[in-house]
Amino acid sequence: MYYRLNLCFLFVFFTAGLSGCGGTTVAESLPDTAPVSGVVTLNGKPIMSATVTFVPMGATKGVECVGVTDESGKYKLQQIRGAEGAPAGEYRVVINYYLKADGTPIKIDGSEAPANLGADEALPPEYSSFTDSKLTAQVTDAGGEFPFELKVK
Repeated sequence: MYYRLNLCFLFVFFTAGLSGCGGTTVAESLPDTAPVSGVVTLNGKPIMSATVTFVPMGATKGVECVGVTDESGKYKLQQIRGAEGAPAGEYRVVINYYLKADGTPIKIDGSEAPANLGADEALPPEYSSFTDSKLTAQVTDAGGEFPFELKVK
């Protein structure tokens, strides 16, 4: 009896959950973006394989926008689930830079998590923490260049 009741409950639960699926696609529901790029330096030198994340704050619409620095420290943002760039608005900026035990940066290619590669965050929380980063950016409708000059002792 209880087994049959549980099956009925699960069927109703999943059917109700599935009925909310559909509608507009993610790309249709995201706001328009503008090109955003920049250069990240650490103690005056460009850093490679750092992840730059713009996290919307306040009334800013959209999702996180992420870029990875190349060998010259340059990055270009792209929405996690959408177009290149970022919507206009206010952002907290988080920069993560993972180094292996031998001091070399990890390659950001999505194949494996930094922790699985024996890598540690090389930047202090004032740059690398999603809750404590002091870095901010104000993106306009035209987008723009956002350089970040990080200093670590």
